[in-house]
Amino acid sequence: MPLPDANKKSPRVYTNLQNLDLDSVTFANIQATGNPIAVEEMNEDEMRRLVLVNLARLVTAGEWTGLLEAGGGGGVNQLGILTASGYDTWDPSVAAPFGIALRDTQSVDDEPCFLPFYAPNTGTVAAVTIGVTVASSSTNTLFVGFYNADEDTGLPTTKIASCAIDLESTGDIRQTSFTGTPALTKNTLYFAAWCRSAAEAATLRSSKAVYGPGAGPTNSTEDSKTQLQLQSSDRTLPATVTAGNLQTTYTEPPSMLLEW
Repeated sequence: MPLPDANKKSPRVYTNLQNLDLDSVTFANIQATGNPIAVEEMNEDEMRRLVLVNLARLVTAGEWTGLLEAGGGGGVNQLGILTASGYDTWDPSVAAPFGIALRDTQSVDDEPCFLPFYAPNTGTVAAVTIGVTVASSSTNTLFVGFYNADEDTGLPTTKIASCAIDLESTGDIRQTSFTGTPALTKNTLYFAAWCRSAAEAATLRSSKAVYGPGAGPTNSTEDSKTQLQLQSSDRTLPATVTAGNLQTTYTEPPSMLLEW
């Protein structure tokens, strides 16, 4: 069925693309066909055809999320890293769209918790810094890890890398040694995870959960559920996350200053 009220002849769009199918047509094909098409009434039919083909291409290629992106993917453009002196770290606990820029203090959980974030930079994380306000009275560390996110469910899946940060002294504690390589890609969804190594009290600077967005899944209209928590693991960050063992809980993500 032709476009409503359109001339049946397509002098440019269908002529240029007639030997391609939707699975093989690329954004470069669309761009070349549409440039130049002058924005004027006499070209309305061809502009509608161009939009129709591009939308059909995006659906076929599974790229519906980014109509304004050159390749059709993405959809998020996270703020990057500043070069100004002293402002070259980035904290997922306060960053949009999942964080909240209001500080608090929070004790550390035994079970791993997960905070989603979009990476602001492409490269390997060089260091993680946390702020300890009340030190542990005996041997204790904070495990911090980075996890991939499942493309379909959005849930954490496999661990990319992790580090262990000493909780036995107060102040800003910086760790540059990682197990694995924490290589992240800009505008890609990941999870930051954390838990303590021992059942010893320690308090960290955190993002104030009472003002933060909920994690989503919940079982109550009364309780706030702010973070994902893994019920099958105690005081360790597993290599893989079983989605069926995730629940939501009320807790606050620690401030985690990331350096690239």
